[in-house]
Amino acid sequence: MEMPIPDASVLARKARIVARLRDVLPGDAVIDDPRETRAYECDALTAYRCAPMVAVLPSTTAEVSAVLRICHAEGVPVVPRGSGTSLAGVLCQPRIA
Repeated sequence: MEMPIPDASVLARKARIVARLRDVLPGDAVIDDPRETRAYECDALTAYRCAPMVAVLPSTTAEVSAVLRICHAEGVPVVPRGSGTSLAGVLCQPRIA
């Protein structure tokens, strides 16, 4: 399986997207350093790795809603993940749907 090609227009807006996410989440809940996002590039199925542009760790329903609103407005596809359980956490990935 091939992973989608990153959307260059989304990647070009990374700084703005990250800034918007930092406006609605605590500072430690937004992870955009490529060295730190590697931990979120796959779950136990390591054959399909895809480094996210940014990982966010919302802790409330309101924070999840705010993150999804921003990602929708910016055209950023979202992959929910919660340490492999799909219960919490959101990865914003620059992918073409």
